[in-house]
Amino acid sequence: MWLKIKPEEPLILGDVRAGSQFLSSTPYIPGRVLRGAWAEWLLAQGREDILPTVERVRIGNFFPTVEWRPIRYTLPLPLSALTCKQKSGFRGEPLPDHRGHGVVDTLLPQVAYQILEKAGARFSAPFTLTCIECGDRMEPMSGFYTVYQYSGTDRYVQTRLRYHAQTKVGLSRYRRASAEQMLYTASALSPVAESPEEKEKRNALVFVGRVHGKREDVQSLIDAVNRVAVGALHTRGYGRVTAEEAKVAGLSDIAERVNQFNATLAHCWQDIKRLAANAGELPEKPEGTYFSVDLLAPGVFQENGVPSLVPTLDVNGQTLTPLFWMTRPDFASGWSTAWGLPKPTNLAAHMGGVYVFRWEDGLESLVPALERLESQGIGERCDEGFGECLVCHPFHQEVEER
Repeated sequence: MWLKIKPEEPLILGDVRAGSQFLSSTPYIPGRVLRGAWAEWLLAQGREDILPTVERVRIGNFFPTVEWRPIRYTLPLPLSALTCKQKSGFRGEPLPDHRGHGVVDTLLPQVAYQILEKAGARFSAPFTLTCIECGDRMEPMSGFYTVYQYSGTDRYVQTRLRYHAQTKVGLSRYRRASAEQMLYTASALSPVAESPEEKEKRNALVFVGRVHGKREDVQSLIDAVNRVAVGALHTRGYGRVTAEEAKVAGLSDIAERVNQFNATLAHCWQDIKRLAANAGELPEKPEGTYFSVDLLAPGVFQENGVPSLVPTLDVNGQTLTPLFWMTRPDFASGWSTAWGLPKPTNLAAHMGGVYVFRWEDGLESLVPALERLESQGIGERCDEGFGECLVCHPFHQEVEER
C-alpha cells in the first residue's frame, strides 16, 4: 500500500551532524521516524502492546516529490545513473532552465561488458560513456526523481527541495534558560518546493512511500501520524504532517520487472558484442537469469561478523553472491526517544547502491523469494527502516538518455 505524507510545517529529520552548531535534516522521511511517532501516540493512549503493534507493519522510507500531475512512483536515483557534466538533468523537464542533455543508467551496459569479457571477448578500448549531445564526459547524478503521467506519456522530473533555515539560542539543561554564546542553526525541509511548471512558482511538497501490513494496522499508523509531530523540535513549530492513502499507479510486478531487466540486458549484450574483435566466437545471449537488488535505504551487512558493503542472498537454500555491484560507504545511526540515547552506529552501504545477481533455475521459484525480500528488507536492522530494497529498479531500463 502506498501512503502520502504532506508536511504542514518545516521538517527536521535526524541526520549525521557536521558540527555542533548545525542541525540538518535528511531529504526523505525514514520509516523508523514514522514508527517512532506511532509508538509515541500509542504510549500517550496508555497502550501496553506497543512493540507487538508496530511490528505488524513494515514501514518503508518516504521519498520527496511535488504535487503536480498523477504520480506513477517516486524513487531515489541508483548510483549507476549518469548525466552530462556540462548540462545535467533530464531531457523532458517541463521548465526549460532545468532541461539537460539527459540522464542514462549504465548498470546493464556495464554488466553486459563484464560478462562478455569473462566469456573471452576482446575489446580494443575499456568501457566508457560520453554525452550523446556534446561528447563531454558523464558524471554521477544523485537525488530523487518522480515519474508523472502527463498527456499520455511518462515525464521524468527531478525533485528540487527548499530549506528553511533559522538560528536559535541553545538552552541550558541545568538552568532551563538560554546558554551564553550558544547559537545553532536549524536547517529544515520547507513544506513547499519548486514547481516543475513555469506558471506555478511553488507546489506543495509531499512524501510518498510504501507500507506492508493489514489495512486496520495501517489505518492506526495514519491516525497516529496525523496527531503526533515527526522529527525534531516539535514544540518550536516543526514536524506537523498529515497522512493519507496515496493514489499512485505504482510499479509493475516483480516477474515483469525481472523479464524486462533480462530483455534489456540481452539487447545491450548484442550491441556491445559487435564491438568485440572476436564477436563470432561469443554466445548469442547471456546464460541464466539476472536480477538487481537496489537499496532504497542504507543497508547494514556483515560477513562472518565483519562489517561489509556487499550482501549475500539466501534464495531457496542457495547462497547467492553478487557478480557486479556499485556502492559507497555510509553510516546507519539514529536516536531512541524511548531510551533518550543514541542508537548504535554501523557501517552501511549507501542508499542507491545496486547489486546484480545471477540465478540458474526457473523464474517461478525465484519470484516468491524476491517478493519476500522486497517486503522484509535486506541485511540487519530492517525493523528500523534500514535495508529497504527494490528488485530491478525501473530506471535500469533507461539505457538511452532520458
